[in-house]
Amino acid sequence: MVNLLTLLVAGLANGSLYALVALGLVLIYKTQDVVNFAHGEILMAGAFIGFSAYTFLHLPYGWSLVAAVLLGGLLGAVIERVAFRRVANQHHITLAMVTVGLSVLMKGLARIPFGRDINTYPPAFKADRVVLWGIPISPQHLLTIAMAASLAVALYLFFRFTALGKKMRATQQTIVGAQLVGINTGNVFASTWALAAMIGAAAGVLAAPLSLLYPDMGTNFLLKGFAAAVLGGFESVPGAIVGGFIVGVVEMLFGGFVSTVFQQVSAFFIIILVLFLKPDGLFGRRALARV
Repeated sequence: MVNLLTLLVAGLANGSLYALVALGLVLIYKTQDVVNFAHGEILMAGAFIGFSAYTFLHLPYGWSLVAAVLLGGLLGAVIERVAFRRVANQHHITLAMVTVGLSVLMKGLARIPFGRDINTYPPAFKADRVVLWGIPISPQHLLTIAMAASLAVALYLFFRFTALGKKMRATQQTIVGAQLVGINTGNVFASTWALAAMIGAAAGVLAAPLSLLYPDMGTNFLLKGFAAAVLGGFESVPGAIVGGFIVGVVEMLFGGFVSTVFQQVSAFFIIILVLFLKPDGLFGRRALARV
């Protein structure tokens, strides 16, 4: 029983990271109808920014997280302005290819200062384990779950009550309609990219102590985040959260009770199963068109 609960907690922690990645994917998809295949590299960039602030500037873990989030947001805004603003009205396949090229570019740039070396990022807490209700839990796992839950609530409040959040929602529903009522959609796109990158950077700093830190680290998280977004519904923010948790738990249970050999392919299995049974995802809605 304790083993099962331990696997569930670890699955929720990993699922929190996948949920954050899925959130970034969903935000970009809802505004520009494109899957950002470079989002894993944004996570990687956030992890290295936090690592550099922690290692070279000797900032505490909390401040290195803040630095990564702020600079990650700036990176997202720059990417939108430089790489996407001029091609925003192109076909979504063109935009997807731009994100693929951006992914390769960011990996290459990360190898210039850091090479192919594998780095380690110390966790936020010195204690390896804490025991809650007889279950040994990593404090870093608890922090990751708490951060994911907090960001989910913050995003809900942001979209529900802030002027910018309402403008984003309007742009997501119809770009032409938003422009007709005077919304600057360019600023909305830049803000969306910045917000998605901030979430990705936060996920990178939270993930780094739980995994190895290297330029290709974002690929695995992108895959799992993509599976979470597909499972929850690619246009649903709550679906991204729920999908992330499900993917994380299934992955850990699969590895604990079936085989660790097939643990990494569990995300592929989830994607295939969802596309067969419910292509719109758990929280997705089938598009209706009047003919």
